[in-house]
Amino acid sequence: MKLLYLTPHLSTGGQPQFVLKRIQELQKYKDQIEIFLVEYSQFSDTYVVQRDKIIDLLDNNHFFTLGGTDEVDRKYELIDIIKNNNIDIVHSEEILEGFESFNRIPLPLLNQLYSNDRTWKMVETCHNVWFNPQTHKKFNPESYCFVTPYHLKETFLNETPVKFLSLYPIENKVTENKIKVREDLGLDLFKTHVLNVGLWTSGKNQGEGVEVARELIESNPDIEFHFIGNQAPNFEDYWGPIMKDLPSNVKVWGERNDVDKFMQACDVLMFNSTWECNPLVVRESINYGMKILARNLPQYVGMFNEYITPIEGDVKNISKQLVGLIENKDVYKILPDDTFGEDLLNFYKAVTILNTTQNKPLTKDYIFIRHYVDQPYFEIQGTTENKLNIKCYAGNNNIIYQNELPINSWIKLNKRYFTNWRTTVEENGEIIYDETLNLKDKRVYISFESKSLGDTMSWIPYCEVFRKKHGCQLIVSTFLNILFKDQYPEIEFVEPGELVPNIHAQYRLGWFYSEDGKFDTNKHPYDFKKIPLQKTATDILGLDYEEVRPLLKLPNTPKKKKKVGIGFHSTAQSKYWNNPDAWQSVIDHLNNLGYECMIYSKEGDGYMNNHYPKGVTIFKGGNLQKVINDLSSCEFFIGLGSGLSWLAWACKLPVVLISGFSEKWAETTLDTYRVINESVCHGCFNSDRLDAGDWNWCPLHKNTDRMFECSKQISSDMVIKEINKIINKEVIEEKIDDNYLK
Repeated sequence: MKLLYLTPHLSTGGQPQFVLKRIQELQKYKDQIEIFLVEYSQFSDTYVVQRDKIIDLLDNNHFFTLGGTDEVDRKYELIDIIKNNNIDIVHSEEILEGFESFNRIPLPLLNQLYSNDRTWKMVETCHNVWFNPQTHKKFNPESYCFVTPYHLKETFLNETPVKFLSLYPIENKVTENKIKVREDLGLDLFKTHVLNVGLWTSGKNQGEGVEVARELIESNPDIEFHFIGNQAPNFEDYWGPIMKDLPSNVKVWGERNDVDKFMQACDVLMFNSTWECNPLVVRESINYGMKILARNLPQYVGMFNEYITPIEGDVKNISKQLVGLIENKDVYKILPDDTFGEDLLNFYKAVTILNTTQNKPLTKDYIFIRHYVDQPYFEIQGTTENKLNIKCYAGNNNIIYQNELPINSWIKLNKRYFTNWRTTVEENGEIIYDETLNLKDKRVYISFESKSLGDTMSWIPYCEVFRKKHGCQLIVSTFLNILFKDQYPEIEFVEPGELVPNIHAQYRLGWFYSEDGKFDTNKHPYDFKKIPLQKTATDILGLDYEEVRPLLKLPNTPKKKKKVGIGFHSTAQSKYWNNPDAWQSVIDHLNNLGYECMIYSKEGDGYMNNHYPKGVTIFKGGNLQKVINDLSSCEFFIGLGSGLSWLAWACKLPVVLISGFSEKWAETTLDTYRVINESVCHGCFNSDRLDAGDWNWCPLHKNTDRMFECSKQISSDMVIKEINKIINKEVIEEKIDDNYLK
């Protein structure tokens, strides 16, 4: 059998390492298979560790290079190499339509590779997580050879060719000569050594690793950090600033051909990457028995669950995780894959007897790239001399954008909130593309741009409404994921800032202003100040507005106590109940009725000169889930226009909401007893932009006698009146229940 590997390049990276490993393992079966390799383009003479090793394995009659990316005519030599050597299988180590944009395979060459009278079979492997076969794939091979189950189960699930999974093998390379290797490398024998390996890019995220080192430099001086990987000039805008301010416990080693020695010498792999397919560095680290701290990305599909400690949270938390991992004495079992080469050989044998897949030759080289990530984006790649008429509709009839553009052009629309977009392309009056936004089964990402408890409680339920409406695979990031993961099991939650691959659309939830201080019309269809807070989310997500409570983990049968929850503090003085004696009167009233008044605000007595009334209990339970558990035992809640009122409402409590700075429609209405005095100045929050840097913000009456009159003129009697409605309602309902039981 004659096998030819086709690689887009052999510069350092996962793909060259993978093909090197295939060749090494198949060399054991020289009596059954003869291996050739064609390097489609040589990117560089440097950073070619794997390339050099491959050349050593294959002689000049088996290794070919087709020149640089600019030597287009030489690329057609590929067909001659295949025919002259009677190749049985061409295995492309990247999807042929997925070669880099500057290194694309021209359509005539693709037609030849996939000609229906060819004598060779085609196999393709995907080494990335961005390729979308529904939009990019033009020709079908006989088989795919995947390197990650993510491609098998997700990306290429609906593709028809035969599929084979070939994971980079696990091998037991653990040795007993760690001290000797440390001496050879010049590492301190008595310190803990943390390794990071990879090309310096934002996706590999070495900057985060450097900050972890900086965080631990004083508290853990016995830990040293080692970064291996080339710093390519085209990524200097990323790694340049990092290199200018390295902490003393970090050493950058550059490109190395002895990474295996560092894996023997070091104790932990800290792999901060946010953008991976199937990282070989993780697999190699497993081979050497290293402890591993890494993000457990969705595309791993659980491959590394038993080996890695998943990175979570910010730099401070990652630093704690790293120290905890170092101190942890647990080890994992290394289960070697001894059949990698044999399985690969048998796979190729099976491919040779497959029927040749028939592909229709293409005369027009069009690729339509369409996504809605942050902004609607549309690109046409290909070859034609004709101008193309592109139209974008909001709905079916309202044309938002129209232009005649040449091929290889792209457009990006400004409106970022959900719109039912339709896009058409005409060439010489013929419609060659007509697509209406359809998110069914697509990966969609909704990110919360606000850390506010109230905003989060307000908007989270509409993520689930959106998911159900569109039937999409929804990913959500909030700053309070822990509260929602179990309650919304069909949603994938990620941490803010975490890279989310292979998404078709993204929508950001927040309040966004333009440079003139008004609401940003490209991010909101309506002025968010003029609508209820929850409608912010429905407007951005294109949903009908209806008040919906978020789902929280509540006690199954919360035992109600004679207790009232109190939300005393807030984030600006204008949000407080600024009537100086009113809180005390309300607390006295409740105490006289036998109620315990529990304050859940975390800021403490006297915060910003706001002192608690007498007769209250301070909750000291800790995190938000403990607050939720305790809140659920209250009969009702009294609070301000702030996050705790939203949290109590989410806990299904009746809420007495005291607010003059916001309009009465701004927050909730369901089970809400709104207290406001509309006879005085009020509602500035819904007319003016809050200056978060001015604690005493009062846009019309600051430093006058009327400052904060909106809440000063809310009396305790007004609040007690609403409290009595709740108490009397509960008494009536209790009597009804008693009579029913009798």
